Amino acid sequence: MKKKLTLILTIVACVLVGLIAASAITLALVKSNFNQVIDTDKISGITVYLDSKDNYYDANTSADVFNKIKELYNEGTKESVLSSLFQGAYSDEAEAEVVTATTSTSTLKTPAAGTIVLKINFSETIKLVVNGETIEDSSIYGDDKAIYFNTVYFNVENNETLTKVRCYIVSNTNQNYSYRQVMYATHHSALYDYLNDLDFPG
Repeated sequence: MKKKLTLILTIVACVLVGLIAASAITLALVKSNFNQVIDTDKISGITVYLDSKDNYYDANTSADVFNKIKELYNEGTKESVLSSLFQGAYSDEAEAEVVTATTSTSTLKTPAAGTIVLKINFSETIKLVVNGETIEDSSIYGDDKAIYFNTVYFNVENNETLTKVRCYIVSNTNQNYSYRQVMYATHHSALYDYLNDLDFPG
C-alpha cells in the first residue's frame, strides 16, 4: 500500500512539473501586443527627424527602408507574456494613458541631439482609440466628440526593455499643434539603431 501511494505521488508530481514547464514555455512563446494608435498597414509615409536632419520614406520612392521601419516598429511593440510579467507591463502604472497637453509640431521636427522622432502620415482618417476606448474632446461642437487624425509624431527611444514613450496626436483641425499625447510601452532599441544608421541626403 505504501509503495502504491509513493508511486501515485510520484506520478502526480511528474504531471505537475510537466504542466508547470509547459505553462512556462507557453508564456515565453506567446507575445502580448502593447501597440496603440499606430496601424502600420495604414501608413502612407514616414519622415525621420534626427540631429537637424530629416528624410521622407514611402512605398513608392523607398520601399525597402519604409517597410523595414514598419517591421521594426511592430516588433518593438510586442513582448513575450513571461518577459512582460517580469517587466511589470501589466501593472496600472504601465497601462497606456492619454495626456492632454499642447505641443507645437515645429518643436517635434527639431529634436534634441540623440533623439529620433518619426512623423507618420496615414492613408485615411483615424479615430483615436486607446485601450479599446474612443477618446473624446468635450470642446468639439456637435454630437460626435471623437478625436480624428491622419498624422502623428512618435518618439523612438533607445530602450531594450518595455518603457513608456510618447505618441503625439495631430488633430485634423490644426496641423501645427498636438493637443493629445498617448503614452504606451515599447522596446525600440532595434528601430533606434536602424534609423541612426540611415544615410540622409545632403
